[in-house]
Formats: sequence, structure tokens, C-alpha cells
Amino acid sequence: MLAALKRRFIKYISKVYDPLIDLKIGNQTIKTFMSHQLRQNVVLYPDYNYNLPRLIKYTLKFKPNTKVIDIGANIGDTTAFIKNFTDVPVLCIDGEARYIEILKKNVAQYNNVAICKALVGAENMDSKVSLKTERGTAFVAESSDVTRIRTLENILEEFKDFQDANILKSDTDGFDTIIVRACKSFLEKNKPMLFLEYDPFLITRNNDDPFAFIDFLKERGYYWFIFYVNNGDYLLSCSIEQKPIIDQLIHYFSGRQIASFMDIAVFAKEDKELFDYCANAEIAHFKKVRNY
Repeated sequence: MLAALKRRFIKYISKVYDPLIDLKIGNQTIKTFMSHQLRQNVVLYPDYNYNLPRLIKYTLKFKPNTKVIDIGANIGDTTAFIKNFTDVPVLCIDGEARYIEILKKNVAQYNNVAICKALVGAENMDSKVSLKTERGTAFVAESSDVTRIRTLENILEEFKDFQDANILKSDTDGFDTIIVRACKSFLEKNKPMLFLEYDPFLITRNNDDPFAFIDFLKERGYYWFIFYVNNGDYLLSCSIEQKPIIDQLIHYFSGRQIASFMDIAVFAKEDKELFDYCANAEIAHFKKVRNY
């Protein structure tokens, strides 16, 4: 009850006063806005956001030159989670000016981190849209200002060290499937492991089809899936041949008004050995955590 009242107070007061505060993420400390949803998540969910860093650590056993592209980098929290485990290079991409300034401050403490201010899209263009923020998430809205949208290929012409990146993460509040579709040529060339926020409610609201997107991945050579609840809990793993199970998961998480959704890790067909290792290691991790 007290925690709920505290959250309400912060939500109310942050409309007029939203200072930066320190937040501990494992062994790392970053700055965040008082109103940022991340503060609440790391307290309520001990495994929140640690799944991707573990997957990166596993991947390094198979691919020592692993590099990460983080689309929707926000304030750099994913980089902080990653740096608890490994020092892999990370390219942080975000289009929200308010986040970019905090992102720069937060990742200045790390080596091997690059920053690009951009919205990722299917073509290079100027558009009268902007990112609006609320409680640590961003959404696209019409604007009188012009925003530059860039393809991932165009961005990587600037950040050439990441042209061979083998992990692509996207957390963009329901635009993830649209963004990944726009990165089609990069997927076909590099076959990176994908780690995506996957909310059928938001995907549908943004005029994409969460069911058809799985077919898009199959057509690009993706075959193996690990599913998590958005609080970080491991859910299940399967192959594209078990698509009826995937469809049932999408049905289960549909229409939940962002209250509950999935994160998914997706592997190319040729990465079966890596997928098997990751799935087994994740089960072992949660057996240890839950002591069963």
C-alpha cells in the first residue's frame, strides 16, 4: 500500500519536478529521471533486463567478436546491464533528445560505446514527427518540427565498426517489428541474434501484425526462439516448426493494454548450437535462482 502511494506521489509531482537521481543496476550506477519506469522495475523484478546480458555472455563463448546494436537505447540502461557481465562494444541508437543527453552522461564511464541520435526507418527522409516521452517510454507523435529518419544501413556507414554486429536489440514501445522489417538487408547479411520487446497490443496498434511478423523472420532464415515475460522470467523455447505454440503465446499476450507482454530472443537456423546452449543455460539459471 505504501509503495503504491509512493508511486502515485512520484507520478503527480514529476509533472512539475522530475530531477535526475542515481540508480544502481547491479554493480553499475547511472542517472535516471525520478519518474522513469525503470526505477520501479528494478525494485519489483530482480531478473528484469538481465536476460539479454546473460545471452550476450553465452554468445561470447561461440562468437568472441560479438558486438551489439541497441535500437531504442533510452538513457543507456541496457548498456549498464550489459556492462555487469561483459565489455562488448555497443552502438546506442535513440531519437529522443531528452534521453540522448542522459545517455551520453551514463555511458561516458564505459569503453567501446558509441551513440547515434536517430530514428530508424525503412528509408532516409525528413518527417514531421517527434518522440514524446512519458515515465521513461517514448512514442511517435506528429510535430511541426522536422526529424531525420535514417536506415540502419545509412547509420552503419557512419559507424563502420558495427557493420558486422551479431546482436540486434530493439525496445521501441511497439515499433520493434516495423523497425526490424526496415533492417531486412542487415538481417539477411549478418543473421544477428535478435532481442526484441514483443507486445502484440502495441504492435497491432501500430498497424503491424504480430502473427505475420513471425513469418517474416522465417523468410529471413530465423528458426529458433526463446520467450520471456516482460519482467525477465524465462517462459519457453521452441523452433519455427512449433509455430502453433508461438501463435498461442501471441494470443495470450494480446489485448493486455501494455500490462504484460513478451521479450523474445530469435536465432538464425544455423545457430542451433548457440540456441541450445542459451536455452539450457537460462533454465539452469532460473533453477538456481528459484532453488528447485
